[in-house]
Amino acid sequence: MFRLSILAALFISLVSGIGAAHAQTQAPQYWVTYAYDASTGAWGLGWGRTDRQTTINEALSRCAKPGCKVGNVILARCVAVATGTQKPPGFGYANDAQTAKAHALRFCQQGAAGSTCEETAVRCGG
Repeated sequence: MFRLSILAALFISLVSGIGAAHAQTQAPQYWVTYAYDASTGAWGLGWGRTDRQTTINEALSRCAKPGCKVGNVILARCVAVATGTQKPPGFGYANDAQTAKAHALRFCQQGAAGSTCEETAVRCGG
């Protein structure tokens, strides 16, 4: 019985150690967002932060207009913006730059008819 208790304690210790090691090696998750002011066309991006509110504050700060409103705030590695000849810009998120750019271009092109869109910025964190 004593051996069984020792073996059980060793097993629990081993499993706990593996769980702790796994938690330490897990990659951090980053928040991304944008802020946009529809009346002026100003925008700002927030990315690469593990704190959601800090990401929001950075996007608002970069937009720098009183009418800036925050868009979706999600966990992703990259955020992109595409602007066109017509308002509004398109914003896209993904875990890689190419996909984020593609989403931003697609949303920009869904804007006003005849809008020609191009990538304006892409930012990735982590």
